[in-house]
Amino acid sequence: MSDGADRAAQTSASGPGQMLAQLRGELKLSVADVAQRLKYRPWQIEALEAEEYGKLPGGGTFVRGMVRSYAKLLDTDPQPILKGLEQRYVPGEVSMDLRAKRVPFSEGGKRSTRAYLILSILVAAAVAGVLYEWRVGTLPWARLAASLSPQRGPEAPPAAPRAAAPPKPAAPEKAVASPATDIPPPAPVSTAAAGPRSEGRIQLEFESDSWVEIRAKDGQMLMSQLNPAGTRKVVVGQPPLSLVIGNAAAVRLKYNDRPVDLKPYVQIEVARITLD
Repeated sequence: MSDGADRAAQTSASGPGQMLAQLRGELKLSVADVAQRLKYRPWQIEALEAEEYGKLPGGGTFVRGMVRSYAKLLDTDPQPILKGLEQRYVPGEVSMDLRAKRVPFSEGGKRSTRAYLILSILVAAAVAGVLYEWRVGTLPWARLAASLSPQRGPEAPPAAPRAAAPPKPAAPEKAVASPATDIPPPAPVSTAAAGPRSEGRIQLEFESDSWVEIRAKDGQMLMSQLNPAGTRKVVVGQPPLSLVIGNAAAVRLKYNDRPVDLKPYVQIEVARITLD
């Protein structure tokens, strides 16, 4: 009978673990020597030789790998020992446990992805709000609040035009800035009703929403508000008048009834201009 057949018969009688332990003893190797050479822990070698396979991690694949490496270290054919291992050891199904462990990880991954998506949307919205404020001069929700709140201009009925009086020498009235008022579609404006010529008269027409600030010579704020599309405003004050106009491409400006081109003064959709 061949040496392989003898080893197979001996393995079937004594078991693969006992066979490995016997061969180790013949070579006068300790458990620690085998563990050091195979890069396993001593308790794993002891569990393999005692055929306590349930203590070893990884199931049948790990056990077969240990047996194969152990047999090669002892300079013997691993096939008879592996055959004896298959006859004595039937590993349990490991795939079910592995799948059970993956399910929470998958759900956690979905939750993490959903949280990351929501956070990205919030950050993008915040950045968009800052850019809008930088370009136009106000945040979208401030514009909404301005559109919902009553405008302060029409609180009192507009004063009736002053009747023309015969010219007589008199000291000119002190230029007083008048607040911004809504005006109806263009109508003839008399020179007498326009006030003294020492005042500057600004007329604004808005094709789209635009934030406008106007200051008089003494720094008084004559206008600081969001103007809806389709409206017109008239502001009278003592020049020089300083203007900041958002979304300037959609605004038509007249100063003392003369059109003013805003294009040379526009930087990033905002026009800054001083009218004398």
